[in-house]
Amino acid sequence: MTESHTSSRERLLFLHDADVVPGPVGGLAVLAETFDVEVPRHPGFGTPLDDTAAEWDCVADLAQYHLARLDGTGGARPLHLAGAGFGGWVALEMAVRAQHRFASLVLVSPYGVKLYGPTEREFADILLLDPDETVRLGWAAPDACRDMRMPGFPAGLGDAEYEAAFSERAALARFGWKPFMHDPRLRRWLHLLTLPTLVLSGGQDRLVAPDHSRALADLIPSARYTQIPECGHYPYLEAQDRFVAAVTSFVSERSKTGASQ
Repeated sequence: MTESHTSSRERLLFLHDADVVPGPVGGLAVLAETFDVEVPRHPGFGTPLDDTAAEWDCVADLAQYHLARLDGTGGARPLHLAGAGFGGWVALEMAVRAQHRFASLVLVSPYGVKLYGPTEREFADILLLDPDETVRLGWAAPDACRDMRMPGFPAGLGDAEYEAAFSERAALARFGWKPFMHDPRLRRWLHLLTLPTLVLSGGQDRLVAPDHSRALADLIPSARYTQIPECGHYPYLEAQDRFVAAVTSFVSERSKTGASQ
């Protein structure tokens, strides 16, 4: 993770998914060879602001926090926004509020927008699944699962790591339990997004179905959709080379023309 305002490289703010360990893991570390990549934790998920965030109860709170934090970072280089899963939901909430701050938007199988009927399940119930089920639904090759932490997974975590995993799961429930993993107000503002947007998904994602990500892209006027085959919900962990290639190409196309913050 890089936080430098004198670098000539462009900035990529990547918002983490639920259950992914902190830091620039997987393909994010490779992206950091080209961009100044920042991978902050959301308050409530292991930060000094966890106590403050205990009173927050919606993803809009997290979006407003990240936007306010950007006010203090300075810098005139283009800032690209990306988010995966739960972090993709946060990124969408940020973009509809302040798209002028960002040069581009990358969404990786995001939660946050319900597209179908009230009784149609669009997201797997990650708050009730046991770890083995989460891995089975989230990875095309479950035996390759890495860089994840959740209550009961991986086996053999120390007490502090188990405590962190349970605390993060409690935060996820607070922000996303009801309505489940979406904001019913968010869909109505997607048509305002003119920010260049890439929606990515794994072809074997069973936590957020690829058809959902494709349909979401259709609702964003400036979006295009790319599917990574033989990959699940976490392409930046499971299909690093293809993820990095897709994101690098998309972001680089907008490197000299995007917004700055």
